[in-house]
Amino acid sequence: MMSMRLNPPPGWPPAPPDWVPPPGWQPDPSWPDPPPGWNLWIEDTTGRDKQVRAAIWTIAGGGAVLLGSVLPFLSSPQPYIYTVNSTPKDSAAFFGVVLAVLGVIMLAKSNRAKLIAGILTLIIAGLAVLELGGFTLAGIVGTNQTDPLGGSVHVNFSPQIGIFVSILGCVAAGIGAIMSLRR
Repeated sequence: MMSMRLNPPPGWPPAPPDWVPPPGWQPDPSWPDPPPGWNLWIEDTTGRDKQVRAAIWTIAGGGAVLLGSVLPFLSSPQPYIYTVNSTPKDSAAFFGVVLAVLGVIMLAKSNRAKLIAGILTLIIAGLAVLELGGFTLAGIVGTNQTDPLGGSVHVNFSPQIGIFVSILGCVAAGIGAIMSLRR
């Protein structure tokens, strides 16, 4: 259903947001007549504009997560002992694609689809931040590994720009989700 709002002509006071005239309402006789052809009621696009902005935040956030997955992600000062596997990058790529798709779904006309996409985006963005933040924290803290000679060595890895871009992308997608859920 299309939402309509009063479009006051020149010389009329502005209408409050979401104002609906009561039955039998007539404009104040002291107000000037509307110009010929003036539409007193026009489509209210503010709700749709907010939804588009929320979807853009979510799509851009998903894109940033995906971009982060192709940038340098993690590095180890002891690469001969501890090679950083691709699991965190694969996770970021997956989350980036899912978040971008949910952002596109937020553009749907169905309020139910928008609501479900907003809730799922918030959950997935939160899980992605937890996972990527966990990888970062675990890498900084490090772990004990066995070196090729059988000795024990403490190994850690450093976060690179990619993981930070991915985390920021998740935050942006989460902001888009919150924007989409606000009415």
